[in-house]
Amino acid sequence: MNYVSKRMVRVTPASKVLCPSRFWGVGAVFVPPFGLLAVVSKMAVIFLLVAIVEITAVSEVGAASLRAGAARQNITREKPIVSVNDALFAKALVFDNGKTKVVIIAIDLGGVNSKFVAKVRQRVQEKLQIKGRNVLINASHNHHTQGQVAKDVIERTVSAVKMAAENMVPVTIGVGTGREDRITMNRRLKLKNGKSWTIRRAIPCPPDDEIASVGPFDPEIGILRVDRLNGETMAVVYNFAGHAYGGVPNKGVTADFPGFASGIIEENLGSDVIALFLQGAAGDITTILYKDVNAPRPTEILGKMLGLSTLKATKNIQTKNEDTLKVVTENIKLPRRTDIPERIKSLRAQQEKILLFFTQIGCGTHGAGSSLNFKEFLPLYLKQMMNPESPSYYSYRYKQEELTGKDNLKRLDADNKRDVQKYLQNIYAMERLIKIQVNLRVLEQRQAEAVRGPIACEIQGVKIGDFVLITYPGELFAQIGLDVKKKSPYEHTFVSAYSNGSVGYSPTADAYEEEAYEEILARLAPEWREIYEKKALEIINRL
Repeated sequence: MNYVSKRMVRVTPASKVLCPSRFWGVGAVFVPPFGLLAVVSKMAVIFLLVAIVEITAVSEVGAASLRAGAARQNITREKPIVSVNDALFAKALVFDNGKTKVVIIAIDLGGVNSKFVAKVRQRVQEKLQIKGRNVLINASHNHHTQGQVAKDVIERTVSAVKMAAENMVPVTIGVGTGREDRITMNRRLKLKNGKSWTIRRAIPCPPDDEIASVGPFDPEIGILRVDRLNGETMAVVYNFAGHAYGGVPNKGVTADFPGFASGIIEENLGSDVIALFLQGAAGDITTILYKDVNAPRPTEILGKMLGLSTLKATKNIQTKNEDTLKVVTENIKLPRRTDIPERIKSLRAQQEKILLFFTQIGCGTHGAGSSLNFKEFLPLYLKQMMNPESPSYYSYRYKQEELTGKDNLKRLDADNKRDVQKYLQNIYAMERLIKIQVNLRVLEQRQAEAVRGPIACEIQGVKIGDFVLITYPGELFAQIGLDVKKKSPYEHTFVSAYSNGSVGYSPTADAYEEEAYEEILARLAPEWREIYEKKALEIINRL
């Protein structure tokens, strides 16, 4: 297709500029004087030069050898049996530089297992002659599909790739970064006893005075902008880390905060723009206010904040002709953990200690020795919180007792304060017991699994111009993602976790001693990280 012809280039003769026929009458003949001929000649040269420059500029843009196409398909089941707040999508972006083709798929699912990946790749290769190993599939780790994903989700996903491939046009690309530090945080609370506690809706949080610090998070937004030759944006790929599990107030199906972020980007850049969210190293990253009980779930607000921050950065990215497309895909084996029996033994010992705390022997004792039930505890607790100096009655009664040399009210307050504190200790012990019970159940399930030996997984590196992606098929901790990006020789390197498979939580080595949710669920041995990072950096350096 000749893209120069799309743009009109007009070179108007100088004689018509200086002497249009409407000034002289139809058919009039104008013979300019010699001096004017010199002016006309100079202006004709100027117009010709301008035309040549304009045609050259258009030709340079039109010479772009990288082509791309983008498309989306709704993957929500056609007749949902629960409320649908917003639709789920599979989005595809296909690149072709004449030698290599690359496909990026972003899908609103909790994860993609190896069977799903293999089927999509096989069909893409059969239908479009694109190598399966050049297809990257990233799941947003959406927890709110509510079982309403279409049964033919694989076919719809392949259809999105096919539509994108069939509508490729020359493009320019640009890379940049944004920042959004208001909507996520590390969900692992570092405790003063050296352990950690994961913020979850399924269990209570630890007492405030036991929390020492919170872990790291990654506020960076990695962005690839793809423009058509007329300057209109075709697609925006953006990489960010955060668990997509906040949900919406009506508890319906939703693509969660990535869906709302993409919606803002697409609405502002144009209805035909495709925004593809690539989940990052979010294994220990939560959205803020995840456990908030004082307001409706703020997922839509947080998503729009991310979308606006991405838009702001995208508009500052300059695109250029770039045809670099490289893909390196390798399979590695990571060690499976073998310490589960020891972990179970440790948790059972902690459990027994708490149970002994609740079963103290002694007349009138209850738990840690408190004689209160909840009906008695609550009013006493509130009175002590409202007026610590005189909780039992008005202050004048205390003054009257002082005047008469008595201290009955003070003795009563001391007894009640002791019982309230012991009741609180019971509550805290119960909360720790809940956490231990959950962790024990998970570990016992892991121990019962018949699978043994190392865990196979795929690592993929993709370079599109200056935009570099390195994948991981699981839930990477934020610190690992930060370290990989820092060690990369490329400025714009981003980690696409939850991609091309699902091996579950993948903590840092030190986390295995902290007995929090993520490492309890992990199937990998602590040594996995060193193996992965070495291979990831090796692949990055080969791009």
